[in-house]
Amino acid sequence: MQHTGSVVQVEQQIVDAGAEVIWILAQDGFGTPGTAQSCRNFMDSQGSELGWCVGDGQTAPTAEAFMDSPFGNGKGFDMVVVRETMEVVFVTSHGIGGGFENLTGEELLAEIQMIAESL
Repeated sequence: MQHTGSVVQVEQQIVDAGAEVIWILAQDGFGTPGTAQSCRNFMDSQGSELGWCVGDGQTAPTAEAFMDSPFGNGKGFDMVVVRETMEVVFVTSHGIGGGFENLTGEELLAEIQMIAESL
């Protein structure tokens, strides 16, 4: 099932803009810590054809590094990092309820394109 406005729908455009897509799965639907394989299985079910998969339960040296980071806090997030400097230049959050930006894939693509043009 694809979601309207999802990043999956603009994956190729994101790559064409000079970015890479890295999917991070914190937990599966049963609350089990995410693995690279469970991430790929889920992303395949969403119609994803591009991107790297990371299971937050497998991050080393400490598992759950992404969700325990200041960006996570139990919510989803998009992060844009410049490869040459490894500087985090953009972060946005996803979640249910107030206080989340919940950008669509198209809105995230526009941010990536602006960042790419400024480099």
